[in-house]
Amino acid sequence: MFGREDLIAPTSSDYAAMKCAPLPDVGDPMTVIAERARATRIVIVNESHERSEHRGFTARVAKALSPLGYDVLAMEALSNPPDNVTGRFLPPFRQRPEQPFLEDDDGYYLSEAGFGRLGRQAKALGYRLLPYEARHDPGEANAPWEQRIAKREEEQAQTLAAYLRENPQARVLVHVGYSHAGEVPHTNGQRWMAARLKAMTGIDPLTVSQTTCRGGGATTRLAVLPAKEPAGMFDLVVDHPTARFVRRRPAWRLAAGDRAVAIPRALRPMKGWRIVEARVEGEPRGAVPMDRVAIRPGEDVALLLPPGRYRLGVIDVAPAAKSPAQ
Repeated sequence: MFGREDLIAPTSSDYAAMKCAPLPDVGDPMTVIAERARATRIVIVNESHERSEHRGFTARVAKALSPLGYDVLAMEALSNPPDNVTGRFLPPFRQRPEQPFLEDDDGYYLSEAGFGRLGRQAKALGYRLLPYEARHDPGEANAPWEQRIAKREEEQAQTLAAYLRENPQARVLVHVGYSHAGEVPHTNGQRWMAARLKAMTGIDPLTVSQTTCRGGGATTRLAVLPAKEPAGMFDLVVDHPTARFVRRRPAWRLAAGDRAVAIPRALRPMKGWRIVEARVEGEPRGAVPMDRVAIRPGEDVALLLPPGRYRLGVIDVAPAAKSPAQ
């Protein structure tokens, strides 16, 4: 959430290598995805919630699919309040759909700069944003895990299926986390959202996993679905290279066109954590910034920004209070 994936990577399983055999003779992954997307109305791409690169990849998918008539971006991360919520209680993306940016109040994960950029790029391409997350039911807090998962997956699929029925010409790109993109039941019989949506609509979605394989090569490529996965779980498996960091920031953003910008000395912290935010000049404080990063004294951490004019702001993080025992 605060731009420091370098601190997550050493201990996170989402960064640990899981090498898979390359899919032979298929060419560029984006070209393959676009070609396969012509045959359906639904493309589902998953992500690790800890890897911003996956959001950048989905942004590239959105661009590749736009000429094919894909015009809706559905994201489980978007806030999805009850239908009777109106006025100022609606999330900003519904109050002000014409804004070119997302706001922090649009959804929890959307406060991360990479997610904010995905929203920006989709809006610039003319995509409509569609929330579909299941509504929280406090009465089921103590229900068995399998029951809670099944209810969530069913409600997500129902919302998407209803939209597709009501908009028969729409073509939808769905950005999900992890197993929600699973197109067939898991070995334990659990059916996730994509499998349920396929059954409800009769539409065979193109499902793309970014979380199954990683670190297999020097460039992003398509890989063979591992034998441990049920056959048909995902149509395509994307294998990203091992994550690299430059000045403690994800190198993929530099490859995508960002520039590394030094944080002005006057804004660097003397003690504790400080959050540095870079917003496009003229955008309000509530807008998801183009970059947001946490730094500590003495760290050489850069802002990563596309060319433009920005206003910087800082937030100091108060240290956690110590208990009497400490």
